[in-house]
Amino acid sequence: MCDTLIALPPATADGCIIFGKNSDREPNEPLIMQRISGGIRKSGKKQKCTYIEVEAKEQINEVLLMKPSWMWGAEMGFNSKGVVIGNEAVFTKEKQKKEPALLGMDMLRLALECCDTAEDAADYIISLLLKYGQGGKAGYTENLRYHNSFIISDRNEAFVLETAGTYWALKKIKDFYSISNALTLQDDYDKSSLDGKIPFKKHFDDKLFSYGSKGNLRQQFSIEHLSKNSGHITTSTVLDILRTHCGNKKTKGFTGGSMYSICMHAGGIISSQTTGSMILKSKGNDSVAFISSTSLPCVSLFMPCWLIDDRSMFYDESRSDEAVENWKRSERVRRGLLGGGTNLDEYLAKRDAAEAELFDLAEKANTDGDKLSVMRFAKEKKTELEGELEKLVNTSDAKGARGLYYSYYWKKQNKQL
Repeated sequence: MCDTLIALPPATADGCIIFGKNSDREPNEPLIMQRISGGIRKSGKKQKCTYIEVEAKEQINEVLLMKPSWMWGAEMGFNSKGVVIGNEAVFTKEKQKKEPALLGMDMLRLALECCDTAEDAADYIISLLLKYGQGGKAGYTENLRYHNSFIISDRNEAFVLETAGTYWALKKIKDFYSISNALTLQDDYDKSSLDGKIPFKKHFDDKLFSYGSKGNLRQQFSIEHLSKNSGHITTSTVLDILRTHCGNKKTKGFTGGSMYSICMHAGGIISSQTTGSMILKSKGNDSVAFISSTSLPCVSLFMPCWLIDDRSMFYDESRSDEAVENWKRSERVRRGLLGGGTNLDEYLAKRDAAEAELFDLAEKANTDGDKLSVMRFAKEKKTELEGELEKLVNTSDAKGARGLYYSYYWKKQNKQL
């Protein structure tokens, strides 16, 4: 489960475009940041994706991905041309394809590698959908299968693309939009594969699965927050949305899981958790990402990141195992918060101060040298804060309230991590 949102001028405060997404996956599923070099595709005009091989452009863009470690595709990412995409699982009445096909995450990565504009990326994903279909096991350990929706943006415009099997609907976004784990488009799309203006959501939505995912509720929450701040939306506005628990005290206090929480916490019958997050701010010819490469954005640091020539701050495909271990190391610390009772006030104040400093430095960074210095400083701050959090967890004698099934769930997850 996930949440993706976008704000464009005139909804933003300074004329920029701001994209944001939380990736919600199984809590033991590492979500790693990976940089893919541009140039000539190593495999030529063919590409083996998660399950199938497809024809693909030989010349590819430089790409930064946030991806589940086990699959070829990605939950979100952006490329050197300023295109950014996030995908969502949606549940529809259309039957799942039995033959091997593309995951929505595969389509996302292919579009980032091959496309220079948002409109081209949307058209490319549609062409992949029609040629190869979508489907396959998308869960880490669970046999989770679904169709996909996408928010696709560049530095000038943005689109929402929703699918059901091989059917699709596309809408250009005017000011702001959000998607979650349910279809949103009715007959307000600009074009589709349907004959006539058939309401897409009404026609294809699987109401039972959509209700269980709480996607409608989370999408309504994020839209209301964007609407309330329209004309004044900043990176901080989007950050607040990605960190919100939607008023859920158990989730905020680490004593229960809930699907109605944009910063999603697993536990009990809830098997999804936010495992990584990304914001991309674009203005003119420049894009800066703010990335949390750890779970639970409510306690994590968002670090500035640019696609500069120096690659020393990134994991490439050859260092995937190292990226996984880094994610797991931070995750083990966060498991100490389960059950609640740990006072995080001082830690969060330090985190917020560090983040404010980093965001300010990011605004002032002009050269690649400036940007590299900010990324190095951000890494130092993250290491410092992770140490603070680990010390806090290890020295706290707080024993929060734990339900029996909540405790059983996390005991099992911790054993398997």
